[in-house]
Amino acid sequence: MSRHPFRPIYPRMKTITDRLAAPPSILSAEDMLTAREISDWLLQVSREGRDLGRLWDEFCGRLALAGVPVERGTAILMVLHAIKEGVHCEWRMGQGVEVKPWHYAPGNARIYQESPLRLVHETGSWLHRRIDEKSAAEFPILADLKALGYSDYLCVPIIFANGMRNALTFASREVQGFSERDIALLQQIMPTAKIVLELMSVYRSMDDVLAMYVGREPGGRILAGEVRRGVVNTMEAAILVADMRDFTLLSDRLGDKQTVELLDAYYDCIIPPILKHGGEVLKFTGDGILAIFQDPSGIGECQLCRGGAFEAAIEGQACLDALDTAQWGADVEVKAGVALHHGKVAFGNVGSGERLDFTVIGKDVNLAARLGAKCRTLHEPILMSKTFAECLPVPVRKLGDFSLRGLPGTQDIFVPA
Repeated sequence: MSRHPFRPIYPRMKTITDRLAAPPSILSAEDMLTAREISDWLLQVSREGRDLGRLWDEFCGRLALAGVPVERGTAILMVLHAIKEGVHCEWRMGQGVEVKPWHYAPGNARIYQESPLRLVHETGSWLHRRIDEKSAAEFPILADLKALGYSDYLCVPIIFANGMRNALTFASREVQGFSERDIALLQQIMPTAKIVLELMSVYRSMDDVLAMYVGREPGGRILAGEVRRGVVNTMEAAILVADMRDFTLLSDRLGDKQTVELLDAYYDCIIPPILKHGGEVLKFTGDGILAIFQDPSGIGECQLCRGGAFEAAIEGQACLDALDTAQWGADVEVKAGVALHHGKVAFGNVGSGERLDFTVIGKDVNLAARLGAKCRTLHEPILMSKTFAECLPVPVRKLGDFSLRGLPGTQDIFVPA
């Protein structure tokens, strides 16, 4: 939902201030106690976890038990994500809650322009609207709700400190709809709800941003407190190293925009299979990729992680073979070498001062990198070390004994059979 300038194209509507005044006289002492209990519960659940769906499910349920005739409630929250614009939580009476992301799409701006959300964001006021023929003609969402039998609608703007514009909506099928008492009760609860939603949004954003830039597993470790330099964990893992062939030559021929497009297409072939088969992408080095598949056994005998890495390599190469590269030139080919190894890695923080990197290091990582460089000279798309291939649950073929730059002796190198 991109920001759009507000134009007064809507008729005058009933709005409600978003400022919390002194407790309204319309609320009884019992109502005030209910509002305080729900607010206290919101604060407690925000300390116990980050499950937005659970929170929204129980929040709407508590409102219904308090006599608010809500039968459908939605929480529409923006997120910081590369492909997702936001998350949509929808609760329906007796059906629980459904949490769905919505992705960036050309039609999102138009949907937003035609929705009550734009108006409440621009005015900063709540919108209370009876659902009838007139309102259904003004807002497509109200036409949809009218067809489902809803009679009343309430939209609440939720603006975070960083400027993110969110909203909560409530709909009822009751003939009388939301009373002044219901709205006053919500006004008492909403300041706490805003704080809790913003806190959970911050948690979610930290999870998502760290996962995008350092990986889901490293991100989780960082948020769990593993932020000191030199704190590392040794573990067994399958290691995958991928490198695009002739990337330097291709980037010299293409413009900056086309080079980025080509690189993204290459990543779109190699990375999804890694994630699909349980791998963790730890690092991009230009056109290079470093990923690991963890060995839960911790004793180096895990066939599952080897099999996952192998399948990821096969599927990634198949995707590259099928990639249509005509848009970058008739003679452009996107090829890659993938190296697979299994061994011990040191997983943790390295760096200097306040600038650290959460990655894997060790002699087995170096061996995988040297094996990857050998793909070019041996003209093979996939190479495997002996320690990777010997326990792989699929047939392999020994290519020969080869020296690897910077490593003593020779290494047995294998290829898929």
